[in-house]
Amino acid sequence: MDNTFQALECDTDILMIGKDTFTVERFKELVVEKVKTSFNKLPIIHKADRNFNQDIHGFSLFAALSNMNNIKIVDNSLVELNLKNVQLISPPEGIVCKILKLGNSEWKTGKVRIHIMFRDVLGLSDVGVVKLEFCYDEPPQQESPLDDIRQRENYQQLLNNE
Repeated sequence: MDNTFQALECDTDILMIGKDTFTVERFKELVVEKVKTSFNKLPIIHKADRNFNQDIHGFSLFAALSNMNNIKIVDNSLVELNLKNVQLISPPEGIVCKILKLGNSEWKTGKVRIHIMFRDVLGLSDVGVVKLEFCYDEPPQQESPLDDIRQRENYQQLLNNE
């Protein structure tokens, strides 16, 4: 395996992850739905001071990202991280799965990787774009437009006459 991930452009290709199957389009929809749900959950932060006064509040990861637009690497410097547009690739090594490409009759094995791009909309972070990438265990055979010609009887006769 060469570990080259390629973007899955056809939304009607089928992914099989474990025993579950999804179209590429549906899997992307589920990723967006789950990421939004998870990132908008409000984990509880519980603090108590010496007098046992309690401060309980929640936050969402989207809100946290929205509040950290730019992070200065060095104080009083121009070196900073812009967090308005964040990208997440998960998992980096991919998830073992199979793919059935439109027009093919066989499943191909490999790994799928999820690429999520967050965007800043009116000061709030949100899921922007989800792309899926696939890495074949064995690279697919490239079909040449000349393959059909090479299979024709006339071409075979020309080769035999040489």
